[in-house]
Amino acid sequence: MTNFNTYLAQGIGSLPSSLVSVILILISILTVTVALERGYILFRANITLDPEQGRELIRLITAKKYDAALEFCSGKLHPGYRAVARVIEGRQIHPDLLSFAREVIFEEQAGLERFTSFLGTTTTLAPMLGLLGTVTGMIKAFSAFARAAQRADQLTIGIHEALITTTLGLMIAIPALVMFNYYVKRTNQLMDECEMLVERAVKELN
Repeated sequence: MTNFNTYLAQGIGSLPSSLVSVILILISILTVTVALERGYILFRANITLDPEQGRELIRLITAKKYDAALEFCSGKLHPGYRAVARVIEGRQIHPDLLSFAREVIFEEQAGLERFTSFLGTTTTLAPMLGLLGTVTGMIKAFSAFARAAQRADQLTIGIHEALITTTLGLMIAIPALVMFNYYVKRTNQLMDECEMLVERAVKELN
């Protein structure tokens, strides 16, 4: 067992010192890319549903002015208006309008939540990779210490690797966690407003 542990430590010690750091840097690039892309989508739709506009849309649907209702929804970034427009367009094709409306809402939600799970995964994965770098760095440091005092440079490299990877992991995970929580909260808010508007529209269309 001792020999196995020795070989394992030597194998870990032979790994490139920058391996975990490179992986963390790649993850950080992906995280920033996803965060910017999701932020752009959500900030474009970052308009609280105006109750007066919602009532105006429902009045048009009640009066069966469907073309006017579609024109009213056109160009608006809130997912509620897109969903209502699709329901109006599909009212004659889909006999079960309520089920169709739910499908439309689900598709809108899927579009808003796209790639958001990656941020959630990063909040867990980045610290774990940082911890992995800490462990491998300390193994290298103690292996160097056990071999000879003249290998002090290897000892320093191991400790340096441990500290760098831990720092990188936390620097990635903390912003990712903040952005993930904000994006989830904003998506839920948008979808609640979307469902409310679509339900009112379906009621009038039926």
